[in-house]
Amino acid sequence: YYLLLLLPLLRSAEAELPACAHAGAARTARAAPFAAAATASTTRRAALRLLGRGALTASLASGAGRAAGFENAIPEYASYADKAKRRGTPPKDLGLLRRTVNENSIDADPVSFVGLRGCDGKPNCFSTTGDELLEDRILTGVDTLIAPWRPAAGDAAPFKSLVKAAKAYRPGQGYIDGGGFQVVKETDGYLYLQFEALKKGYIDDVEFALRSDGLVEVRSGSRVGQTDFGVNAKRLNYIAAALRKDGWAIAEITPSSHRDYFEAANEGLDLTFDQDRRRGTELEGARLERPSVG
Repeated sequence: YYLLLLLPLLRSAEAELPACAHAGAARTARAAPFAAAATASTTRRAALRLLGRGALTASLASGAGRAAGFENAIPEYASYADKAKRRGTPPKDLGLLRRTVNENSIDADPVSFVGLRGCDGKPNCFSTTGDELLEDRILTGVDTLIAPWRPAAGDAAPFKSLVKAAKAYRPGQGYIDGGGFQVVKETDGYLYLQFEALKKGYIDDVEFALRSDGLVEVRSGSRVGQTDFGVNAKRLNYIAAALRKDGWAIAEITPSSHRDYFEAANEGLDLTFDQDRRRGTELEGARLERPSVG
């Protein structure tokens, strides 16, 4: 595959070599064939090195090169290690970047700031970045906005407390994230983790960022698929519950707060043939009630 991508570059380089050799024939006629061969070889090696580095970088970012789950994957992961994985590609604009909300709003003014990425309207993501008005948010899909997390008043090192809670996450809780997780990047005020699904290797990107006002921005999003079957809500609620015990103020994600998200999750759970996805939910061993037709 990589060699097919490389062929146009190599052919272009080889096409230019005779012209270069002809231009210098008066001075280096006898050396021209050797120079051309050396140049072609150098061009091939350089191109291969560049292609190799690019493929390696993409592989590391997406996790595509791994044959197994993360180190803290649950034991059952071994049963699915040889199955095809759909890890997907992470969004290119993760991290703390310049963002603007309310850009298309009629009743709210645009606001720009440095913060985390928002969601794309699909019921497979939550973020503290999003348009201020609900009527604007649902124009692109379901409402996926959540409030920033507020640390406990007496917490002298709140972000360290959050990092500790995130790293204490238990893969497999709520029958999700059986492939484990890993910390991709950690600074004094930013944390980026990747979580992997048990069977098909779906990767979710999770970020936390400390704001100047002391609040914490949050984003948890799936790379592929329309619905996440409730996974991102379960994950954030689990981490939030640990912090609430220490006095943090964090709103729980529930069907009352994000009805459309949970309706899409339940619809997906109801239609899937994978019984394991329904484990631990109200649809375990049951199906949604649907009106009869005819």
